[in-house]
Amino acid sequence: MASRIKTDAEKHIVCPFCSLHCDDILSNSDGKRYSISSETSKVSDANKVCLKKIESFNINAKSTLTPVIKNKKTSLSYALKYTKQILKKQKDAIIINHGIDVSGIRSMLNFSSSYNCAIDHINSKFLYQNIGIVQRTGYMATSLTETKNRGDVIMVFGNHIFNKTPRLIEKVLTPSNSLCTSAKNKKIILIGEFPDKLLRELGKNHNILYIKIKMDSIPDLLNLLLDVDDIKISNISKALTAKIKSIISKSKYLVATWSASDFVHSKNPDKIIQSISQFILDRNKTSRAACMPISGSLGDTTSAQTLTWLTGFPSRIKYKNGSFVHDRNIYNSEIIINKKSTDVVIHVSSLSPNKIEINKNLKNIFIGHPNSKFTFQPDVFIPVGIPGIDYRGIMFRTDNVVSVALKKIRDINLPTTKEILDKLN
Repeated sequence: MASRIKTDAEKHIVCPFCSLHCDDILSNSDGKRYSISSETSKVSDANKVCLKKIESFNINAKSTLTPVIKNKKTSLSYALKYTKQILKKQKDAIIINHGIDVSGIRSMLNFSSSYNCAIDHINSKFLYQNIGIVQRTGYMATSLTETKNRGDVIMVFGNHIFNKTPRLIEKVLTPSNSLCTSAKNKKIILIGEFPDKLLRELGKNHNILYIKIKMDSIPDLLNLLLDVDDIKISNISKALTAKIKSIISKSKYLVATWSASDFVHSKNPDKIIQSISQFILDRNKTSRAACMPISGSLGDTTSAQTLTWLTGFPSRIKYKNGSFVHDRNIYNSEIIINKKSTDVVIHVSSLSPNKIEINKNLKNIFIGHPNSKFTFQPDVFIPVGIPGIDYRGIMFRTDNVVSVALKKIRDINLPTTKEILDKLN
């Protein structure tokens, strides 16, 4: 079959909307809207989920393409002037990052130093759950590439990890182009509560073993596998335990992966993550094993990496007395907003598809993509472009190993997050 010729309107993109940042998707753009197609004639179901998510950022009749102040459209120059007046009057302000690229974060730091703002990422609580293990007990991690090429047994903990990263299995866990381990020989052990439809689909083409347990029972299961405790767990028979042990004992490169947000409703998320990390450390006594946590899809890793190299801290910082200081409790945006202990909240969001929570009892400035939705209309809404769609940028992959260059595929004449923050500075 002859290969399809790519037209001038088609461009490869690095998808900015997931922490995997896949780069094998073609876009067809008319300059403002864009449609997405697979590079080949066949598109996997996981790929279709990603394409639908990307297309939800298309410009439509409901998109906001001009600044809005108190529900009224206005010019960009007046919106900037009005916003500066709010900022000059504030005694305390906080910036909440809902997902932006590296250049936006750099400008966010400069902006913060001018107005003495605190900075937090909307998903910081999940970041600190993973970081806490590094600080307390040590940690052995791997990359997406190592998992793709060398991982032969993958333990997946949680319930929604594949919703957040739909192509994780296709691209990383059991890819067709793995260098060292054939996809058909790789084994995936799912531990947690996964939907039946997903299990049926995965079972058609992959070696799947499903261990259905509550999230809070994960530490008990891992202790059972390590022979630490002789306990009984509902749905876990001795035969099943023996089967899991057999698979793990034969592995040459075991990888444990999870998304910390999957444990948010459990009694002790930290205990779950710590038990997984300890299991991996113990396995390394006799074989090779590593952790591969998957971060959120709102530029979590990009934010943590950029803030760390520029300030020494990954999040929850504030500019005071000529430098940035850190306190994970004092500068927790959720606590600050709930207690109304600030005057102004600046929301910065070029990637979030979620409805943004707005506290109507505070002044709210929103700098974000034109399809943004709110629980309450902010005082000021300045629409900006999306990195990787409307302008070039850089973002970090979830494993912290690779920074990827994002392309521009349409022109809707919106400024970048960096440009707006620089003009307000």
